[in-house]
Amino acid sequence: METVRGLAAARGFAVGPVFVFRGSGAIPIPEYVVEPGCDGDELLRFKRALYEAKRDLETLISALYERNGQTESKVFECHQMLMEDPVLIGQVEKQILENRVNAESAVRRAFDSARSVFQRMNDPYFRERVRDLDDVERRLLKCLLGFAVNPLQELKTPSIIVADDLTPGETIQIPRELVLGFATNGGSVTSHVALLARSMGIPSVAGLGDITSRVEPGETILLDGTGGEVTIAPTATAIRDFRDLIERQKELSEEVVFGAPAGTLKSGGEILLYANLHPGAPFKEVRDLGARGIGLYRSEYLWLNEEGEPSEEQQFEAYRAVAEFAKEVSPTASVTIRVLDIGGDKIVKGISQLNDTHQVESNPFLGNRSIRYLLSHPDVFRTQLRAILRASAYGKIRILYPMISCVEELRAAAAILDEVRVKLTEEGVPFDPQIPIGAMIEVPAAAIAATAIARHVDFISLGTNDLIQYVMAADRVNDAVAHLYQPTHPSVIYLVRRAIEAAKAAGIPVSVCGETAADPIVGTLWAAMGATVLSMSATYIPVMSKIFSKLTREDLDDYRRTVEAAGDNHTAAELEAVCRDWMRARIPDFDNIVI
Repeated sequence: METVRGLAAARGFAVGPVFVFRGSGAIPIPEYVVEPGCDGDELLRFKRALYEAKRDLETLISALYERNGQTESKVFECHQMLMEDPVLIGQVEKQILENRVNAESAVRRAFDSARSVFQRMNDPYFRERVRDLDDVERRLLKCLLGFAVNPLQELKTPSIIVADDLTPGETIQIPRELVLGFATNGGSVTSHVALLARSMGIPSVAGLGDITSRVEPGETILLDGTGGEVTIAPTATAIRDFRDLIERQKELSEEVVFGAPAGTLKSGGEILLYANLHPGAPFKEVRDLGARGIGLYRSEYLWLNEEGEPSEEQQFEAYRAVAEFAKEVSPTASVTIRVLDIGGDKIVKGISQLNDTHQVESNPFLGNRSIRYLLSHPDVFRTQLRAILRASAYGKIRILYPMISCVEELRAAAAILDEVRVKLTEEGVPFDPQIPIGAMIEVPAAAIAATAIARHVDFISLGTNDLIQYVMAADRVNDAVAHLYQPTHPSVIYLVRRAIEAAKAAGIPVSVCGETAADPIVGTLWAAMGATVLSMSATYIPVMSKIFSKLTREDLDDYRRTVEAAGDNHTAAELEAVCRDWMRARIPDFDNIVI
């Protein structure tokens, strides 16, 4: 028996036989020079194939929308955007007309050029978009060549799909009833395939390296999408225990969803459990899983899902919809809208802007991103603030500024917000004049200066994903330094404590919206230190709710004191062990809850 570690792409567990998916691979294409005077015919052949590919894609999107709403269909709207991008399509036509190559060869050359642009980017999200280009190219080539490839035709029984990687098109064509889980050599937690897996409720582990060469078709494996592990050649006992774990997970979810309000403490107090949400994600799951509000609305998806910058009306409609949904969750529920959290190479209007070398930064994580981008592009900022303020007339909305580094940024943002308020008032447009403003603490400088920052905002939100990687100088999706992504490192705990204490001193609430909020050990520690709201992916709420139902406020105080007493003489692993031992001592069935 052997366990292989990867990336937890979609939580859940699966046990079953392996189906090794080889994919359709690179489609072999003819390459030749078009005879003089025939380039017009070749161009027409390409345009007909493009029309057919668009029509097929529209049919697929309509079917997906009927089946599961926007979550799945949105993935393929990105493919529509690629098919309509004037620069990408123009490059294909240029190859045909200027270089007189056949349409298939022109498609391959243009897409190879676009792929090279994405692959040069530092941001993992945009490197993953290479898979979208692969999918669109394959669709176009199949239309040009007049055939369809279905490598899944041999899949007959429910199986765990093991592959090098999967394109969104390959993922979605697999019958849901035949998929127990996904295990891939490559991929990441930000890929469209991971998004599809989560929306379809399919456990998934990515980044396994060479899993395809380590398993045999038909052999039984265990897939842990929550922990990011795959077990090869499990013993009969391991298989039985894993099946028991799956049953416990099912029982836990049912028990929590229909139990007390999420986050209720044993002593009667509460830790508010909110959901992280993005445009296009289904609202129903958030409500069903017990979320008390929306603690982080990732507005940047409006930019990522559109061909260009969304208009004020498009933004307004999205923000109003989520604000009205929050009222359905609870009359007091709010939605925290994080303003545009992309910049540098993350501002994408089709492929065209990617070809502008001025848009590509050598290190976008330390570049002109988030609030920095908005302050340097005030027109974009004003448009978004107008849309948010207009939507605030329809529900409780809070505005969150990401990646704040200093007070000067808050002052500059406040000045622009005041301009927008004045303008809307002059126009007679209703909005909440007291809309709360928050700062996202995800840069070490902001955590150190939290006392000063807290004087300029109505709440603080801790973005622990970036805070940890900035503190440790370790990219959390880089396998080579993944071991340095340590939420329980003394320096991380110190900075989180400092920010929480600054919020308390200023009399303002503090929330945690990073992934550590959903960690039973670390999220509980943040609550013990004074965080009043933990915001997470909705599917994580049942487990966290169960944890808090076993604890009193006095327990949380004791947990905090235990960690403080351990001091900074421990390694991150040692502090995690201290925390785990405390949880096990206070909650005897802790290991059965955290599955």
